[in-house]
Formats: sequence, structure tokens, C-alpha cells
Amino acid sequence: MSIDTNHILDWLTRQALPLWSDAGYDTAAGGFVECLTLDGFPLLNRNKRMHVQARQIYVYSHAHLLGWTPPSGRLAPLEVARGGFDFLTQHYWRKDGGGFIYAASRSGTPADSRIESYEQAFALFALAWYHRASGDPAALEWVARVLAFMDETLADPSNGGYFENPARDLPRRQNPHMHLLEALLALYTATSDDSYLRRARRIIDLFRTRLLDPETRTLGEFFTNSWAPAPGTAGQTVEPGHHFEWVWLLRRYSEVTSDTTDAESAALYNFAATHGIDQSPGAAQGLAFDSVLRTGGDPRLGHGTSLDDNKRLWVQTEAIKAQTARVEAGHDPDAAALLEVLLERLFDLYLRAGNGNWQDHIDASGHGFAETAPASSFYHLFLCLTEVLRVRDHRTDLC
Repeated sequence: MSIDTNHILDWLTRQALPLWSDAGYDTAAGGFVECLTLDGFPLLNRNKRMHVQARQIYVYSHAHLLGWTPPSGRLAPLEVARGGFDFLTQHYWRKDGGGFIYAASRSGTPADSRIESYEQAFALFALAWYHRASGDPAALEWVARVLAFMDETLADPSNGGYFENPARDLPRRQNPHMHLLEALLALYTATSDDSYLRRARRIIDLFRTRLLDPETRTLGEFFTNSWAPAPGTAGQTVEPGHHFEWVWLLRRYSEVTSDTTDAESAALYNFAATHGIDQSPGAAQGLAFDSVLRTGGDPRLGHGTSLDDNKRLWVQTEAIKAQTARVEAGHDPDAAALLEVLLERLFDLYLRAGNGNWQDHIDASGHGFAETAPASSFYHLFLCLTEVLRVRDHRTDLC
């Protein structure tokens, strides 16, 4: 089945965007619901994680910028994004010291008051896109507040980067820094303010000197306080999805800075494509594993070993984004064909219901086992599919 432009547009504009701005938007209490049943009904008894609010603000801000018009009588995408912005800023900022908390109840009362750098990164990402869509100066006021909090409370001047939280729990992770880079690039795009690029360069420096293993040329996930690999299996665990995600981000970074990242991008891609893809015959062949051991990056140490055979939806969307980056760069003659294969598998295995919903996790035989559709995955899907439309189909709108 060929996934052409109209197929993608139909799924986005007639199915997913209407579903998640209706069933997925909590008009009674505010903000976005955490998840839907597989047949599209909201589960209202779940706490609302902060990063879910941020991701959905991004989706509907971006949809507004791409000109999406909802069905008659439905909220416009910017109204949906504004509702998310209001819910986020009114209910998640911790009043006794700052920072966005991890989760709130349906009505917005604190449900989990943890402060994590991951949540701050996604808040910045949402604020960047909401400001870009709305022009609301309040969004940038919140950006300044979040960055000041991170610099004062979470920054590590000795070893670089940011701690996980004010308690400085271990292990340290690359993931919040990857999303902080994504947020800073979005802020630069929204404002043309070079201060965000200077911050982005510091993340790239951390990536080059600490996160990227010099021996295997793989991206670590878990680290000690001084950015050495964490002890045991955790320090040897890598995620193909994050390798692919960095491939796409490194291209975005190079585009706006002229800082060439081709060597790092190629190393990450080659490891993930060689050691992070299921090559066994069957329904899941060609899809990326959730996690593998980094020893596959060095032939002297043995082959990469998957830690399980299951495959998350978001991992495949990042593999697609990596192919769009390689198509755009023009250095990989196989990227266009691989992109088509991955798109077919995405729609056939994860989006097969055809109602704008998704199956979030499949096993080795290609059967889905997630019992709900998490709202958090829409960010991955929307960004992935709009990148396909932009790069492959030269479309910059959803009309």
C-alpha cells in the first residue's frame, strides 16, 4: 500500500486532528486528556501529565500555522492550543519555588509535584510553538521564567548540562537534553533571538564531549554525575529511536548554525540502522527495537542485542524523521525507498484502525498490546508526518 500525500492529509486533517481536539480535549475541566480508549473515548479518571499538555499545545499550534480548518462547529486549532496554554500556566507552575510539576489531576490540582528537567524542556517547546502561532508575548515571558529557573536550580556548572531534578537524582539522562535542544531550536525559529542558539550550542558541546561514546560512536542514555556511563546494563543501553531523533535534530541544528554535524549524524544513523532494526522474518521486520545494547557499535565486542522484541510507535516515527533528514541532505540513495517502507508499516501496523487513533506498542508478531492510545504519541506522529509532507511532497500546509 503506497502512502501518498492524500492518505497522510486525510488521516491528519479528517481523523486525528478532529478526534484529539474533541474527545482528546477536556472542555469541562480544561487542558487535554491523558489518553483515549482504542475506539476513541476519553478516559477522564487519569491524571494529566505536564508533558502531555505541552505536546498537544505544540500539535495544535503547528496545525494552526499549517492552515488546518476543523469541521464546522469545532474549536479552531489556535483556540485549542490557547486552552492548553492557559491550563498549563495556571495549574502546573510550582508556587513554592518554581518549575513545572510532573502531573495534575483532571481539574488542575497538583497530583505529582516532582520537578524534572524533562518537563521543563517540553514546556519550553510548547511555549515556542504557541508564541509562533499566536504572537502572544506572555509565552515568551514564561520562557524567560523557565530558563531562569533551570539556570538557577538545575544547571551543573562543573560537568555541564542540567541535573534531572533539584535533588540531583541519578542516573543522569541524555533525553531531557535532546528535548531541550529541540525546544531551543524552536525558540530560535519563533523569535530569531541568537541567545537561544548559544544555549543550543552548549547542548551540542555536551553531546559531542559526554553523550556520544567515543569508542562505539553510540548515544548513551544513562550516566553518572560526571557523565560517565552509568554502571551495569543501564550504561550500555542505547535506544535506536533516540539515535534517529538526534539524526533529525542535528540536521535542524546545522541548518541554522552552519556547524557541520555530518560525521556525528552518520555514526548515530549507521549504528541504529545496523544494530537497532529487527531483521528477523515476520510482521515486525524492518522496524526499530525499543532498546539495544551499545556493544553492537564495536565489532570486537559482539553484535547489538535487543533487550526485548517489542516496538513502540514513537520509535518508528523517529526512524521516519531520520529518513526525511537523509533524503533532504541528499547523501543516501536508499533513504527515499526506506522512507516509503516505514510509512507503509506505520499505517499498516500502528494506524490501521483508520479513525485518527493509534496502537502504541506491538510485539514481535506485529500484534498490538497497548490497551489505550496515549495522547503523548500525537506529538511524534504529527511532527513525523508533516516532515514527510514537507520533504517528500513539498507541502507546507494542511489545506
